[in-house]
Amino acid sequence: MPAATGYYLPRDSWLHRRNPLTKLLALGWVLLTAFLLPPWVLPILIVAIGLVAWSAGVLPNLVRAMRIPAALLLSILLVNAFLFPGATDRLIGIGPIGITREGLSFGLISAGRVLVAFLASVTFLLTTLADDLLEALIARGASHRIAFVVLSAVQMVPRLQARAGSILEAQQARGLAVTGSFATRVRALVPLVGPVLLGSLIDVRERTFALEARGFGARPDRTAYRIVADTTADRIARPLLLLGMVAVIVVSSTSST
Repeated sequence: MPAATGYYLPRDSWLHRRNPLTKLLALGWVLLTAFLLPPWVLPILIVAIGLVAWSAGVLPNLVRAMRIPAALLLSILLVNAFLFPGATDRLIGIGPIGITREGLSFGLISAGRVLVAFLASVTFLLTTLADDLLEALIARGASHRIAFVVLSAVQMVPRLQARAGSILEAQQARGLAVTGSFATRVRALVPLVGPVLLGSLIDVRERTFALEARGFGARPDRTAYRIVADTTADRIARPLLLLGMVAVIVVSSTSST
């Protein structure tokens, strides 16, 4: 059975060899640190994630993925800089509105936290095979239904992208213009949406039938077809990451009081 790759990039790095649960806990620690601790940790986290991605050989792919949240990050920064409620310290005035110090500060912090969450999540997806994540969750006692939902979420966007790409190629072979100006590309989306949605519904039905035929809801214990490596380093790192998450929560609650 072929592996469900999703965004996974096969490499032989130290991060690829880590157990998926270890990486999942590390992702949780990064998210907690970014959103609970003071903003000065955000540049440190961004640099650290970049170094980790570089050491794992996925930094170019991570940089290319930045085009996805670029518009969101820019909108967060601009909306808060110009329209932050209650701001009084105006830096630059543009008619009735202006860039305020409070709004700019809040926008930078919010965009930084979203950026850290995006970089950490994409690094996790690029270095974690979806099938290994599924087996690791089930091996630790997680419900196979919940594990399947996690696997489906990881695979959803790559499946839709692959389906949309094949449909575009088929329509282009039939003479439909799919490249060129912005208006031409927008017009090409109209005949694309229907086949993508219909194909997704058919795919869901076929997957449902396949799961039923394989006894997905059966009660007896299953045997795994994939063995996920769990090294000594992983077994040591997971408790440390859990302690780190607790420490972040304690520090944030202490500083807030």
